[in-house]
Amino acid sequence: MIHSNYTITERETEVLQLIVDGLTDEQIAYELKITIHTANAHRKHLLEKMAANNVASLVREAIKKGMVKLV
Repeated sequence: MIHSNYTITERETEVLQLIVDGLTDEQIAYELKITIHTANAHRKHLLEKMAANNVASLVREAIKKGMVKLV
């Protein structure tokens, strides 16, 4: 169940797009010039905010809600 009152930050939106693009936390960290720990924290926050059980459900909801672009 998705929380209807969550807010996604600009950085979380960037991380979400990279997750949808199939990047790992390590690759996200490199791409955004952040630590792996920070990339992992952003992913965990997204999972919590969007009430997703795993990355697959996070991606599904992001696509369904039009939050990301599919290339």
